[in-house]
Amino acid sequence: MSISVKDLRLSVLSEPKTRVDIWYSDPFFKELYLPLFNQYPIECHWELSPKNWKLLLRKLKPHYLILDLSVVSENPIQSLHEMKSISPGTEIIVLSHTDDVHIAISAFKAGISDYYLKPTNPETLWYALQKLISTKNLLPHDPTLQADLEMFSVTHHINIAESDYKMRELAINHLIHQTGAGGAIWLCPSSNTPRSSSSLTQTIDGTAFFVEYWGCHSSQEAQEELTSFQNKFPLLMRDSFFTHLTSHPEHWFRGDCAWIPLKNSSMGGILLFGLSGVPSELLKTRTEFLIRSLEVSLENHQRYIEAKQLTYIDDLTGLYNPRFLEQALNIAMDSLNKKNQGFCVLFIDIDKFKQVNDQYGHLVGSQMLTHIGKLIRSSLRKNDQVFRYGGDEFIAILYDTELSTAKEIAERVRKSAEARTFRFPMAHIKITLSIGIARFPDHGNNKETVISMADTAMYASKKSGRNQVIVAQPEIHG
Repeated sequence: MSISVKDLRLSVLSEPKTRVDIWYSDPFFKELYLPLFNQYPIECHWELSPKNWKLLLRKLKPHYLILDLSVVSENPIQSLHEMKSISPGTEIIVLSHTDDVHIAISAFKAGISDYYLKPTNPETLWYALQKLISTKNLLPHDPTLQADLEMFSVTHHINIAESDYKMRELAINHLIHQTGAGGAIWLCPSSNTPRSSSSLTQTIDGTAFFVEYWGCHSSQEAQEELTSFQNKFPLLMRDSFFTHLTSHPEHWFRGDCAWIPLKNSSMGGILLFGLSGVPSELLKTRTEFLIRSLEVSLENHQRYIEAKQLTYIDDLTGLYNPRFLEQALNIAMDSLNKKNQGFCVLFIDIDKFKQVNDQYGHLVGSQMLTHIGKLIRSSLRKNDQVFRYGGDEFIAILYDTELSTAKEIAERVRKSAEARTFRFPMAHIKITLSIGIARFPDHGNNKETVISMADTAMYASKKSGRNQVIVAQPEIHG
């Protein structure tokens, strides 16, 4: 059964005024939509480029948000994830200037309700808003049901999140929201965890823990909360905090604290602090459901990472392999299209490597490849990527790089190899590298051509005496 525009309008008109928050970056935007929105019983709250949108969202937790995506232009998809983490119940309609299908898909994966290109016809936007309001009004206004639906929504977004940090962020922000906690700290043995901006490493009872915090203004405040937690429950932690983490799988609420461990001790646990009271049994059940969902999602994510590494990582050197090179080049080209910048490719070959294999054997040769891979990686910049292309050949991608800078980096790689003596029980070996450089789009308008140009420049280096860096030239390629 289809719903007509008339039915939708009657549905909205029959309800009390619905609040709709609208965040926009162009003052003309309000002039365009205000006359139409004023005709209907909705309460519009307009915000022109809110500077602290996270604080505003945390304070309001709006039911409906019309978002001009340019308000969060620095990293829009990440911002959408943060919005749904802070306020999972908010229905978001995105207005965007780009028709890039990848951005639209990523936005829907982040949890938005609808996506429209700017400029959007006012009637079209109003119709989209009515659909959301009418759908929500079909649900009974039962607080218990609403809380359950919100819980299922959060677990769904945890399941489709693209990183383990996002999974934890969604789960912990929801726990803080549901329990009314002042904040939360996630603790995990430090060897098992990635780093994030709101994190620190702390030694507790002789064991190094990675500490990630929410609701704390600083790492010092997080450390103070941890110290307070330990002081409140000295008997509970009498063996050691790590022993407790690994041998007590149950979660508990005591006073203004709660400890919620994950079943796998390598995943750590969550400390909630600043609780105003003991939660109901129903809330404890929802918490248990949320944590079990988080555990499954984290385990699946780890399996995915391991499978991805098997696909994209070279077994011998630990570098990326050729299967990932095409994807990395596509990323570099996308970055170029967005920023109007270029990237450089270094094609690196070990000089006279066959002699190493023939004289010392393939075991030493394999160890040499591993050492050379590490040497190249350590000579590049943090965001550059290096691949084992095959045999004794390596490729490096230098993002947002001019030829002059690429040549400096390539010389650094070459000189590092030339100066190094590789020491083995049966021999001390010195090697040199021949390196060719090509730049996109200067030396080709597609990735295949750029790789070929860098390869040809590398062979020109070998013909010229080896142990050289040569920049591709049209006549070399020809």
